[in-house]
This record gives sequence, C-alpha cells and structure tokens, in this order.
Amino acid sequence: MNTQTTAVAATTTDRTTRLRAMVLAAAALTVAAGITLAGASPAFAHDELVGSSPEPGQVFDTAPTEAALDFSNDIIEVGTAIVVVDHHGGDVEVGDPVIAGAHVTAALPANLEGEYQVRWRAVSSDGHPIEGTIDFGVGADATGVWAEESAHDDAATETEHADGGDHEADETAQSGPDGWAVAGFVVGGLGILALIAAVILNAKRKSAGPGAGSGDGSGSGNGTSGTSGTSGDDA
Repeated sequence: MNTQTTAVAATTTDRTTRLRAMVLAAAALTVAAGITLAGASPAFAHDELVGSSPEPGQVFDTAPTEAALDFSNDIIEVGTAIVVVDHHGGDVEVGDPVIAGAHVTAALPANLEGEYQVRWRAVSSDGHPIEGTIDFGVGADATGVWAEESAHDDAATETEHADGGDHEADETAQSGPDGWAVAGFVVGGLGILALIAAVILNAKRKSAGPGAGSGDGSGSGNGTSGTSGTSGDDA
C-alpha cells in the first residue's frame, strides 16, 4: 500500500514539474515576442517631419534664404516637393528641392514681404507619401499666420467686369433711341392721324343732313303735280 502511494505521488510530482516547465516556456516566448514587436514597431511607422526652418508661425525681419525640412528618416527623392504661396494663394518662385538623406532644402527669393505658407510633400522611406504646411511671415507688419485672400486673377477679373459695365453703359448712352422705338412712334402717329380724318369725315356727313344729294326725287314730284292740274282743267 505504501509502495502504490509513493508511485502515485512521484507521478503527480513529475506532471506538476512538466506543467510548470511548459508555463515558464510559454511565458518566455510571450515576453520575447513582445520585445521583438516593440523593437520592430518603429520600422513600420511612417516617417515624419521633426524640424523645419522657418518654424511654424515664425516671423523674419528679412526674407530667409531657404526653406529647410528635417525628417525622421531618409526620404525618397521622387515625389518630394516644396511650394510657397503668398496671402493671395499665388505661387512664389522657389528653387528645386535638394534632398540629402532626411534633410530637404529649397532656395527662397530675397524680396519676400508679408504672410506666406510653405506646402511640402515628401515620400517616406516606406514609400508612403506625407505632407504638411508651415506658415511664416516677413517684415514688421507680418503676423506669421497665413490666411488666403482674393487671388490676383479674381481681383483683375472683377475690375475688368466693372470697367466693361461702365463701357457698355457709355455705348448705350451714345447710341441714342432704339430703332424699334422710333418705328413704334411713327406707326402710332399714323394711326392717330387716320382716326382724326375719320372723325372729321363723319362730322361733315352729319352736318349735310339726311336729304343731302336727293335733287332728282324732288323734280319727279313737281312733274306729277302738273299733270294732275291739267287733268282738272279738262274736267
């Protein structure tokens, strides 16, 4: 009896030992996998902008010589661009982007003054496109906050429309009365004259009396009376 009990106890101990070993092994694998994933996660993240000049909202006394962008990793040259626009949304002529690993620059003109916005686009090392904007200002009155106003072309178009409207009004004033209006007045005047003539003719007919134009009928009446008188004498 004691032998059987000892054998059962030994078997139970072996199973417990193996179970503990399996649990520890699983825990070790889990920790290792976590460490591996934690170390690999930055590799799957897209690159990002980590610094720039101008900085967002920066105001310069004089125009900076270039726009510079620093990224968290080397970027791909194809598809990378830097565009600068003024407060009208018009493009400012800048140099082609120069790419050196994670550093990108583009030359700026020296006559900048006012509010501007840098619009950049890059392709990160994993092939994913990223983009963003940076506002800055130049001059004593600049605020470093870019806000788009009416474009140059729109303002010119509005001026042209206003000038064109005045020109059309002048042409209308110089052209005089409309031809159709003159013809209408002439036709109306003729109609009025015809109506006046008809009224005058009708008045003349009424003034002549109902017996006007019946002389032949009166002569016939007198001849009849003479015949009657002669017949009386014979009797």
